[in-house]
Amino acid sequence: MSSFTRSRFIVASGLGAAGVVLLDRLVARAASADAGDLQTLNAAIELERAGIKAYDDAAATKLLSPKVLALALLFRRDHQAHLAALTAAVQSGGGTPTPKIANIHYPQLASENDILAFAKGVEEKAASTYLSVIPDFKDRQLAGVAASILGVETIHVGMLAQALGTFPPYPDGFVK
Repeated sequence: MSSFTRSRFIVASGLGAAGVVLLDRLVARAASADAGDLQTLNAAIELERAGIKAYDDAAATKLLSPKVLALALLFRRDHQAHLAALTAAVQSGGGTPTPKIANIHYPQLASENDILAFAKGVEEKAASTYLSVIPDFKDRQLAGVAASILGVETIHVGMLAQALGTFPPYPDGFVK
């Protein structure tokens, strides 16, 4: 049985039993991961931190309606759960989680629609980045975990596209 760490608690409280299973699988696989896989996990940590920051910044603008604010906070929670799981995995593999945050260009955020469009762009970047790193994993189970996170990011894109009235989110049927 795995230990009850702070990261495990965050994932468990945010995602319930499914989150614990994902965390356990990720940590177990990362324990024997090679340096390249740990580097890829650290790149994902930077990306998740950027997502959290984007939603924190959006919430701080006070431009969001209660419904959109609730959505932003839900998406931030997802990114926090991903960050906790990825951090635990890097530590399990004997690595040091990066303190870095991926650089994201911030446009002027003067309205709720500006924020929704910015968030959609952040989520599209996250989805396409996860898609691009999946083949890089030597450990196929770690690739599967990255694919699981990719799925969540694409859900975020879809919901933001719907909120903006720009549905379908991927008009040609493919994440780019």
